[in-house]
Amino acid sequence: MPEIYPFKALLPAPGLELQVSANTHVDDKKRQIEIIHNNPNSYLQVVKPYLKFNEDKDPEKHFPFSKIAIEKLIAEKVMIREEKDSLYVYNQVNNENGQQYLGLICNVSAQDYYEDKIKVHENTLTEKENQLISHIKMCGAIGEPVLLTHFYNSDIEDLLNFTIHNQIPNIEFTDEVNRKHLIYKVQDFKGIEAFKSAYKQLKDFYIADGHHRSAASAGYYKKEGITNGHYLAFLVPANHLHIDSFYRAYKSNREFDSNNFLEKLSEFFEIKKVIGPFAPTGAREFGLCLKNNWYTLKYTGKIDDSNAVNLLDVSILETNVFKVILDIHDTKTDQQLAYIKGNTEISIIDKEVNAGLYDLVFTVYPCMIEEVFNIADQGLIMPPKSTYIEPKLRTGLTVQIV
Repeated sequence: MPEIYPFKALLPAPGLELQVSANTHVDDKKRQIEIIHNNPNSYLQVVKPYLKFNEDKDPEKHFPFSKIAIEKLIAEKVMIREEKDSLYVYNQVNNENGQQYLGLICNVSAQDYYEDKIKVHENTLTEKENQLISHIKMCGAIGEPVLLTHFYNSDIEDLLNFTIHNQIPNIEFTDEVNRKHLIYKVQDFKGIEAFKSAYKQLKDFYIADGHHRSAASAGYYKKEGITNGHYLAFLVPANHLHIDSFYRAYKSNREFDSNNFLEKLSEFFEIKKVIGPFAPTGAREFGLCLKNNWYTLKYTGKIDDSNAVNLLDVSILETNVFKVILDIHDTKTDQQLAYIKGNTEISIIDKEVNAGLYDLVFTVYPCMIEEVFNIADQGLIMPPKSTYIEPKLRTGLTVQIV
């Protein structure tokens, strides 16, 4: 079973949490450039110094600025390192809908990653992985936890809930997108041991988000010849995650014939025209937006269920639509495809298709976390952009010094 470890976090000074930590999963590039030019205390200065130069990332040129930035934040006491090893119960609350994301920020073992106790479901790009390793080595820090998940465990659930209901948060603030962030330190020996004992009951951890960061964090220790390396993780029980899909948008690089496309589509799907935008309500069901028209699709073909990847709705589209009909064989790199977060308002998609930004968009029902577990357990890889998983974590809120 994988293990967890307390660590001495580098945290924003009290009252500076919002100023220091960055919402890189929400802020677009334009907003990030604005922040990096106007806020010298932002952790973006550490993770994205190249934005100052309006240049593509060049590790050799830009990462020395990352080191200067983190040393400055520490020297000026904008960020302060904890004196005691701690575990950090973290509760993120979406004030818009009340959704709560509750889990534990801690260290996990690089060796557990290599021994497949921290399971993956995505491939990583070697170049990106190596860049992240270089950044860790240059800065001596990991700025954002890898999001890990696991099967429900009542002891873990009880410990997490006991902490947030019986302790005053050490950190509490609301961010720019109306998310409340609460962090509770667990520093006493008895509390730490209780958490460690509870997590030892689990057979595996699963990467929910952050495959490149996990590979790079473990890879850093391997490259440095450090055998007992630990890296930053946020462990969230599966029942506290929220999974959305990514919608599939297509813009042909040649003339697109929607009638011909529908005819070919009918070989694999039952098609019905509907009034107005449509988001599927179950598996094997899709929405299709063509200019001025919406359709529901129900898959009528057969599926080889011996392979867990084949059971995904995105795999049905990959196999029967993108490869067979649209002749797209690499959905990760083909410029005709784009991916739209499944929490995007359907009305926006309708407007974009009607404006000609896309020829079509498929709306897709989210996969279940059990499907992710099954794929990882079989050692398989999910198609690109199969899941949009929340919570998304702020960079620089809890930092690990390596």
